[in-house]
Amino acid sequence: MLRFSFLEDQGVSVAAFSGKPEGDCSLRGITTPPWGRDVVSRLCGVASSDIVLPSQVHGAVVRVVDKRHQGFGAGAGHPELNGVDGLLTNVSGVPIGILTADCVPLFLFDPRKRVVGIIHAGRQGTLARIAQRAVEVMEKTWSSSPEDILAVIGPSACPDCYEVSEAIAEDWEREGMPLRGRYLDLWGANVKQLEEKGIQRNHIEVACICTIADTQWFSYRREKTTARNLALLML
Repeated sequence: MLRFSFLEDQGVSVAAFSGKPEGDCSLRGITTPPWGRDVVSRLCGVASSDIVLPSQVHGAVVRVVDKRHQGFGAGAGHPELNGVDGLLTNVSGVPIGILTADCVPLFLFDPRKRVVGIIHAGRQGTLARIAQRAVEVMEKTWSSSPEDILAVIGPSACPDCYEVSEAIAEDWEREGMPLRGRYLDLWGANVKQLEEKGIQRNHIEVACICTIADTQWFSYRREKTTARNLALLML
């Protein structure tokens, strides 16, 4: 499991990303969570049943959550979290997470306002600028200043491995997103979007770990698997 000292050293209790050694963390078992989430919970010192997970749809909807959203089978059980790809909270002790298998897990932290966010930014979510949407919600809800926000782009498909169809590449290019031929740059796109919202480049850490090339992570592109990695964040 990967821990992000870039955030934890600044006051976040947990900023972690699981892989194959921890096991499958997918939502296939909502009533009884797959053992992977139990392993991650134990390693991070949280209760598996307390983890707030949305029902992701590769969109750009971001929700503010609190303790009311806990206890719904650790994912997809709360109606407010259906069709959601980003979670934000300012409540300590509420672990929020998203599931990925090549999409970008984006971690956000405002140490001044004490707000955290976890964002599922795949090809479609990045095209819909979900990273910027999350920053906007932080600004509106807690008066966060972008210059205070720290961000981490976790393990995900790298620019050398993420090849798409010509039509998708054209859509990406039309929106001014970085790419090389038919290879999309999810990392660069999200860095660019965060910088456009006023987050300083030295406040953005890119893990530079490719889930397609590195076999210690679950990858849909490489394995066509339903298994998922868990990105977990908690104040």
